[in-house]
Amino acid sequence: MPAGPEHAGPDIKYSKFIHSYAGLDPESGIGLVRLTSAVVPPEGFTVRGDDATLMCYSLSGEGDAVTDGRALRCRKYDCVWLDCSRRVQLRAAPGKPWECAFVRVQGHMRSKLFESLCAALDLGRAVQLTFGAGTRFRSLIWQLLSPRTEQTPEPDSMYAHLLLSLFVEVDLALVSASAKQVIVPDIIVAIQSYIDRNYASQITLDALSRSFGISKYHMSREFKRYIGKSPNDYLIDLRLDRAKSLLVDSGRTIADIGQLVGIPNINHFLYLFKSREGITPSAFRKQRI
Repeated sequence: MPAGPEHAGPDIKYSKFIHSYAGLDPESGIGLVRLTSAVVPPEGFTVRGDDATLMCYSLSGEGDAVTDGRALRCRKYDCVWLDCSRRVQLRAAPGKPWECAFVRVQGHMRSKLFESLCAALDLGRAVQLTFGAGTRFRSLIWQLLSPRTEQTPEPDSMYAHLLLSLFVEVDLALVSASAKQVIVPDIIVAIQSYIDRNYASQITLDALSRSFGISKYHMSREFKRYIGKSPNDYLIDLRLDRAKSLLVDSGRTIADIGQLVGIPNINHFLYLFKSREGITPSAFRKQRI
């Protein structure tokens, strides 16, 4: 991911070139794909390339993607897909280190398997979406950035299928967004924001009900209606998502990580992690180191 001459570029944590996607979807127009995990510096860096697009997904922190003079603010879980021919500048917000996953696609995307995404990019639109904790999109990002994926029996095929799944997830999100523009009630936004900020603390439905002056049954029903999962499931997914980051990026013990994410009972933490991820925290850590 070349930087502009005026910038030093990102602090790259992981980088992988994928050549195999065209074999899976030969009429897609997609050539070389580069996967990158990097920390964006506050001074920013510039990406430009003819016949190329860049997907940026915020893993932590926040920053701006600037194109055509418009700054798109990206916070954790936000995804933006941009046309590199229009010159894209990425810069971290002051005091908020911005770590991102990047998927840079060379070639004019025209696959029939994800037509909405291709159509949006063909029009030069900036595609903006959010994929939070527990979503399939975020799980696919983890798999694409994992060195463990390179050790599978057929890594080229694995990467191609993971990329296809990622593109389809974005396409589905675009179709869903265009089919129904949902305005989330302020109280649901406030409850979600509270959970996002305080996930490491003890949070119960009764406490949320009292704090926001809403029946816990009505709150649970409306939260699931607009967010897609119950407050409790949302909280668990958020905690486990943070736990996965700590498992990969820190040397803390499993018990310490459980404490830090708000699940102090280690047996309960192990049960939740394995039931949701299919493997133990230790196995997850080994796969990604």
